Amino acid sequence: MMANDTTVPPRLDWIEVAKGIGITFVVLVHSMIPWLNPVTIHLSAFTIPIFFVLGGLTYNNDRHRDDLRSFAVSRGKQFLIPYFCLYIIMMILFVPLSPNIDTAFTPAEMAFWFLYGNGPPLSASHLWFLPVMYFGLMLFVVTDRLMHNLPRYSRVILAVVFPLLAMFVQSLFVPNLVPWRLGGVLIAATFVLFGNMMRHVKGLGAWLSNSKAVDVVLFSLLSILLVILSTLNGFTDIAVDNFGESMWLYVVAGMMGTSAVFIASSAVTYSSRVRNLFMALGKNSQELYEIHPLAFYLVPLAAIALGISVGPLEFVQIFWPLRFILGVIIAFILTRYVIIRYRILSIMFRGSPRIDPPSQTKSSSNG
Repeated sequence: MMANDTTVPPRLDWIEVAKGIGITFVVLVHSMIPWLNPVTIHLSAFTIPIFFVLGGLTYNNDRHRDDLRSFAVSRGKQFLIPYFCLYIIMMILFVPLSPNIDTAFTPAEMAFWFLYGNGPPLSASHLWFLPVMYFGLMLFVVTDRLMHNLPRYSRVILAVVFPLLAMFVQSLFVPNLVPWRLGGVLIAATFVLFGNMMRHVKGLGAWLSNSKAVDVVLFSLLSILLVILSTLNGFTDIAVDNFGESMWLYVVAGMMGTSAVFIASSAVTYSSRVRNLFMALGKNSQELYEIHPLAFYLVPLAAIALGISVGPLEFVQIFWPLRFILGVIIAFILTRYVIIRYRILSIMFRGSPRIDPPSQTKSSSNG
């Protein structure tokens, strides 16, 4: 796992690799939905939490604590501008597309759920992640500022308060969806909190010890526990307020899976080819996330052209590998060779124009 390159990589490469692994898992799960199987059940337990945890890990408390306004504006550009731009474009495009393509919901439904900030039930747009990431991150940084003069360990109480509030909010709206996914925001803030605690406990260094045997045992133990917990909790999907059987199991499983990915990504950085592959995906993870469902629509069009007719679930079961491959490859090509090369597209998908070419992008950021 550490072959091919004996040169010690920059210490933050593992973060970009972790993002690359995370976005690969996200596309894989999306390519299989609504087919529930061991892959979707186990991966759904931690793929999204990875990005929330990384948000807290890379947040520089000392740098931003006294200027939250600038931080809120910069992250608002990054997450909210793409959310509103892309959602509005989707609503416009679905008007001519919906009569010919199974878009899961009509333009009118999209408009309603856009204003409601959640839904439709069981078929929400993947863009939900952007506002939940933003508001979850901001909830954490505001509470971090308010608790600045308290001992750092006092923030641990938030790891209990946030999930409890999330469960309370859920109970107020069941069986309806929570407006603007407030429950999801509170859980996102919980993972951001854990990520920031990791930063202050062990810094931004790679997640490897001095013993390969210890790393393998720890990775294996975390993976086994993850499988057990995710099996007990079942399939989860924050997009539709589904945290499984227990919100606590979701939080614990999310941290188990994220920690395992951090160990794996740290080990991967020693293999130059694998490192470069996942770093390329990680550096463009936001754009890949936003655009990958577009590639999925190419598969049913090709099936229709070939005269293939199967039910929706059977279609996914048969064609998910093609959906997955196209989702990654086409999204990456569009991102690297189209989106980041045009200012307006870069603003629409990233909230600001890319300054550095992909090959010169820094390994990561301190927040």
